[in-house]
Order: sequence, then C-alpha cells, then structure tokens
Amino acid sequence: VFWNTSYQYLLYADPTERGYYPIFQSLDGEGFLPGSGIIFVTVVHDESYKVESQDDQVTKDQVLAVLRSMFGAENVPEPIAFMYPRWSLEPWSYGSYSNWPPGTTLEMHQNLRANVGRLHFAGEATSAQYFGFLHGAWIEGRTVGEKIAGLIKGTIQTEEVRYDPLHGTTFVDEYDPTNGFILKATFATYGLEQTK
Repeated sequence: VFWNTSYQYLLYADPTERGYYPIFQSLDGEGFLPGSGIIFVTVVHDESYKVESQDDQVTKDQVLAVLRSMFGAENVPEPIAFMYPRWSLEPWSYGSYSNWPPGTTLEMHQNLRANVGRLHFAGEATSAQYFGFLHGAWIEGRTVGEKIAGLIKGTIQTEEVRYDPLHGTTFVDEYDPTNGFILKATFATYGLEQTK
C-alpha cells in the first residue's frame, strides 16, 4: 500500500473547496483487515449529494487526484477495485445514520447495545467508537455474531452490561471493551484525578 497503515485516519484539506474528500480511513490496519489494501473516504452534506449524482469514473478520478496530491502521483496506482454506495438513494436508509446528542455517556450507549434476553443488537448505532460509519456496523455485526456463536456453543455465558441506574458521567477507565471500545482509547487528563 502507498499509505502508512499505522494511521487509522488520513486527513486532507483542499485549498479551495471545504469538505472535498476530507477524511480517508485505512482498513489495512490492526483491528480491521490487515493486508487488505482497503482505504475509503468519507464525504458529508453537500459534497455527498454531489458525489452521489456523478458517475463512478468521475468520482474515482477525483479521489485518485486527491490521493496523488497527498502521496505523490508516482506512488498511487490505479485501484484494483473501486465502488461507493449512494446512501441517500437507498430505500432502506435514505442516508440516515445515528448521531449522539451532547451529553450522551458510555452508559447510555451501552444500554442501547445491551442484549434483551435472547435478542441481540448490532449496527453502526451500537458502535461506541464508530457510530455513524459503515465499518462500525461491520465490527458490531462481527462482534455480536461471535458472541451469539459462543452462547450457542456454550463457550461464553455473559450478557452485555446494562446500567441501571445511569450515573451521568463516563470516567476514563470505562473506555474499554465492556463498553464497546474495542481499541484502547488514550486520553490526556492534564493532571486531573479521575475518581468515581
């Protein structure tokens, strides 16, 4: 691959057009699909509607131009495959995705993803780290599928954590797999003590 796979996000700031292919994400890294050579770009709002309305070749040319400006034209080959969904045109979603309002805590989110008896939930909305993104849905689907398989095989017996009552605060040490964080989060506390 032509990008540093130790970085999950690669940012681009177009000099003239705000939101023009600004966030690239590598799936070729630890915890995703190492060795896959997959990179994707996210566009939102007006830019997403513009991209949806143009044909695949125009979009591919634009994405390659951005990547070549970032990494050098000689370093970015033609992709072996290129595709993108047109989310706002999908009748089952029409472009919707979850968005946590200000003040949402990990406890609230964990209650959303916690199973109710034999009923388990998975999707981008249940991903603590990647809500609103396709790979959040993929990761959550894989995680819940593995959990259900373990329950059927009898190799695990645990249910998802459910908080009752809610405490209204998420402490630094709660950003862990129990609360849906599959990758270790690092926070700067600036010398403040975290106490419960």
